[in-house]
Amino acid sequence: MLSGIIAGFALGSLIVWVILIILSGRKAARFEERIHTLKNDITSLRYQQQEADARHTRYDHEIKKHRDLTIVFPDLVRQVFSARTPDELARLLSRAMKKLTGCERITVFLADVRGGKLGLVYSEGLGDILKQPLVVNVGDGHVGFVAETGIVFEKKNLEKESELTKKRLEKTSIPDFLPDIAAPMMSQGVLYGVICLVDIPSTAILPKERLISIAAVGAAALEGIRLLGRFESASDMDPDTGLPGRGRLKPVLTQELERVRRFDSALAIVELVIERGSIDDRFRAREFMSIGSNHLKTTMRNIDIGLRTGTDKITLLLPGTDQDGMENVMQRLLDDLPKLQNDAGDPLGTVRLRYLIVEADKEETLEDVLDNLEHKAFISSLG
Repeated sequence: MLSGIIAGFALGSLIVWVILIILSGRKAARFEERIHTLKNDITSLRYQQQEADARHTRYDHEIKKHRDLTIVFPDLVRQVFSARTPDELARLLSRAMKKLTGCERITVFLADVRGGKLGLVYSEGLGDILKQPLVVNVGDGHVGFVAETGIVFEKKNLEKESELTKKRLEKTSIPDFLPDIAAPMMSQGVLYGVICLVDIPSTAILPKERLISIAAVGAAALEGIRLLGRFESASDMDPDTGLPGRGRLKPVLTQELERVRRFDSALAIVELVIERGSIDDRFRAREFMSIGSNHLKTTMRNIDIGLRTGTDKITLLLPGTDQDGMENVMQRLLDDLPKLQNDAGDPLGTVRLRYLIVEADKEETLEDVLDNLEHKAFISSLG
């Protein structure tokens, strides 16, 4: 009897012990699961803290950059406004954008005074794609599209354009040239040019906004340059031909020789003599010079430059014109000019010209070029 009670008590104790072990195991498992969850939470919090620290560091870095920009930007604006020529302005605009975005491939197109065409004035890092002379019609390609619409073009948003617009851009675009961002240079509704950025670094902060700002500054600066240029030209403008006078030859030729070196493109310099421009009857002489210059102005390209450099002499600067191109120009001049007539039916008469081709691979000074031209023989056409 007693042994049975003891055995039953022992069995019950064993069962209770087993149950307690099972319950303890389950409780331990819950604790392990809870510990694992807490570890995961701690790890997640650590990652979140690291990300927050990284964001905070980036924000500090960006704030510093923006603070630096507030210091640098006025200096950049002053530099841009210090430009005295369109070429110098384009170079300073490119330098400003390079400093603000770190972009190494930049190009600047400037509009002609009529706003119908855009000429490549400066490019950096794109010499393998863009060659001077390069002229884009407003409305053609991505550059012309920006000029025509006045909106900022972004390559990433190209897919959002209509199929018609995309086909038009592809059909008229510059081969192998697709800017990441292109912004118009406009002031009071007047188009002054387009600035393009290619391969913008991923670290660049607000490149679109900064490009828009610099484009606006460039437009205002170019407006001032053109106004100053009009005053300077008016003070040295020949009244008979409406062309700049001899005093502008050296600065303009210096600028074109720099363009030859920069864009690896030839330059033709033509010295044209209209013999009846030096006759004793000064009224008729001025009339003949006016007739000749008017014909030249209607046939010259947008990038060509004409200057009156003597009583009976007009000098033409023809960018991008090599020997073959010059032979065509010479033939047209010698054929067409002598046939021109005044109101009385008197022809322009004999025309003489000589020319010099400045090749891109030759480093020639202004004095060398003028001296070489002086030693060239004249070619005549009997009028």
